[in-house]
Amino acid sequence: MAENEWLDKAWECMEKEDYAQAKEYFEKATAEGVAEAYCDLGNLYFEGNGIEKDYKKAFEMYLKGAKAGDPDCMDNLGMCYFWGHGTETDLQKSAFYNEKAAKAGIVRAMFDTGLNYERGYGVSQNIEKALYWLEKAAEDNYPAALVELGDLYFVGEYVEKDLEKSFSYYQRGAKIGDNQSKLLISTFYEKGLVVEKDLEMAKKMDQDVYDSYYEQAITEDDRDAQFRLGNFYFFGLPLVGIEPDYSQAAEWYEKAAENGLDHAQNNIGNMYARGIGVAQNYEKAFYWYSQAAERLNQEAMSNVANCYYLGRGVEQDYNKAAEFHTKAANLGYANSQEVLGEMYMEGKGVEQSYTQAAYWLKKSCENSERSAFAPFGDCHRKGLGIDKDEKKAFELYQKGAEMGDLRSKVSMAECLIEGWGTKCDDKQAAQILEAVCNAEEEYRENLVTMITHEDESGRIFIEDPLDEENLPHYAKAYFMLGTLNYTGNGTGGSNSSKALALLRMAERLGYNDENHKGTSVSDLIKKIEDEAEVTGGTNDSYIEIRDLGHRGKMGRYDIYVHHSDGTESNVRFGTDRRKFCYLLLLLLVSNKDSVQGLMARFFCYGRDRLVSLANISLLNDEEGPDKWIEKFIYSEVPMKDEYGNIGYSYEYANWMYSNEVRKASEFFGEVCSNDELELYKIRSTGGRNSITTIAVKPEQIVVPESLVKYTKDLPTRDFMLNYKQVMRRSGKIELAKRLYAKYYENWNDDGSSDQLSE
Repeated sequence: MAENEWLDKAWECMEKEDYAQAKEYFEKATAEGVAEAYCDLGNLYFEGNGIEKDYKKAFEMYLKGAKAGDPDCMDNLGMCYFWGHGTETDLQKSAFYNEKAAKAGIVRAMFDTGLNYERGYGVSQNIEKALYWLEKAAEDNYPAALVELGDLYFVGEYVEKDLEKSFSYYQRGAKIGDNQSKLLISTFYEKGLVVEKDLEMAKKMDQDVYDSYYEQAITEDDRDAQFRLGNFYFFGLPLVGIEPDYSQAAEWYEKAAENGLDHAQNNIGNMYARGIGVAQNYEKAFYWYSQAAERLNQEAMSNVANCYYLGRGVEQDYNKAAEFHTKAANLGYANSQEVLGEMYMEGKGVEQSYTQAAYWLKKSCENSERSAFAPFGDCHRKGLGIDKDEKKAFELYQKGAEMGDLRSKVSMAECLIEGWGTKCDDKQAAQILEAVCNAEEEYRENLVTMITHEDESGRIFIEDPLDEENLPHYAKAYFMLGTLNYTGNGTGGSNSSKALALLRMAERLGYNDENHKGTSVSDLIKKIEDEAEVTGGTNDSYIEIRDLGHRGKMGRYDIYVHHSDGTESNVRFGTDRRKFCYLLLLLLVSNKDSVQGLMARFFCYGRDRLVSLANISLLNDEEGPDKWIEKFIYSEVPMKDEYGNIGYSYEYANWMYSNEVRKASEFFGEVCSNDELELYKIRSTGGRNSITTIAVKPEQIVVPESLVKYTKDLPTRDFMLNYKQVMRRSGKIELAKRLYAKYYENWNDDGSSDQLSE
């Protein structure tokens, strides 16, 4: 039987979805040396149509077909080597087979070869060759090539920026119906780039894209369209009236996930892990990560490993964590390579091996994982698993710092102080550390901030600006900057008050000094305090809140401004509850360390954050904080509610912002404007009523222990009851449940009871 007859029979079976019979005919064709049949047979194994999915068998078929000269097999073989499907990741072999297929006329391979040369995947970066192959693919109207060329000329990093060329490529893609091209063209019309500004045209194009994806998602149950809709709702599509809606995004991602799309499975896993758009559920997050990991999604493998490492959604198991990080690392996933290196360094889940640690950290650095540069630098600096080389260590820290890695910045500063691998430069070190500490302060001003972004495939990445792993590095930065301010090295002179503030922050963040010549951070703090007593102070300006004892229900605290010339100004608050509330609002925002725990316990979020802080931190006089707040609310905001107490101060947040807090800002500005006190601004996001509140830096305010202690105490049961009503009315029942679970049992699921069980 002729070779084409076997293929014809196989494809007849494919049309009938009789994959088992098709497989037999493809095998007969390959036995007779039909090269293209290897590709078809490999595709059956790759997709798992009618047979068990087997990337290794698919790879074997593609390899045989490529050796027999089939261009499609060469193209697929390049893909397997790139992603590690059925073989180890090998970017050089991937690029080799991509280019062979491209030269044989495979359009997708032309595009892949162009990307390889543009980004240096498996070949030396060569923009001229990149443009050649991308243009070849674009000549065949390959949508991804048109978008890539448009992006190159829009950004202008590798070629001269040319918006007209960029527009022309996007326009060609839009004309052949490519939705991504339409979205990009829409931006040109929206902003009036190259073409006349036309919001209606931009809106029409966005709407066309949305409608196209929506129709495919509903009528065809198309998983890629469902995934794109998830992206629209996650990030918003403003021109067609779609604002970010995480609940809707989660619904579409879950539909695509149920249809087997690994990127969607990983995204919905992220949302369950973080409680975005869905109730936080680590078990569901682990389930979806596992589903995506089975499809060899490298990021999902890493997420599964992290679940095992942290014991989230599954029993903690360092061995399993190492196993999944190893799988992802072998497939070339840079983050897992970095984590695996750290695990070998510590001997967690694997036998400790500095050689293996250095090996994986080096791999991760080669893949531009910024968090790998600091630990790999440590290997060089200490000679762990690799030859000791302080100069190389400094270069690695510098590279990581340039990429924005926190740990690398701190390590680079330490090298500049100690002269490891570079000349001593305390001034540059101080500048680096100052920037690090300012970044940490900015984080504490906005504890609920979350950074979300997506890569070109639409996958969501979510990261906290500050997490537990970063705390030791921030603590070390505070310590080193504190010591520099104490000695005056690199800072323009000794500043004891600033040094104390920085060292106290290092202590609060749990810094454990290993290198300061045997002196602990607490010993250094005491030394500076003792010196300040002897010299009569530091002569720096600062604000002091004094506890004057019980002088009436509102008069326990007064404020003093200490000037650099040794004089002081007293601003007495007496029984003026309004001024006292200003003080508490600004004190608590300034001195975040005293209320950081409370901010985690309560829903102090967004526009009502300052009000919430004031509410939970007022004086505990005989009447109790809730009654005190009731007095304040009714004295300043004459309104009543059915509960007769604090009730819904949550709903009065905008009023507070537009009146009382602005007055507080003006008051403190007047007090401090002619003094040496360094002011900073707290931005409060309160919608159209948002304002900027002026406050004093934490290191310039001294707080009595009685007030600090009170802010750390739990609120009374009555106050918790009031807060329950606030959150119920605002629709935040699930959040309220989580908050109350830490203090009280037997929450009524229907939210009907106003009583909390003891």
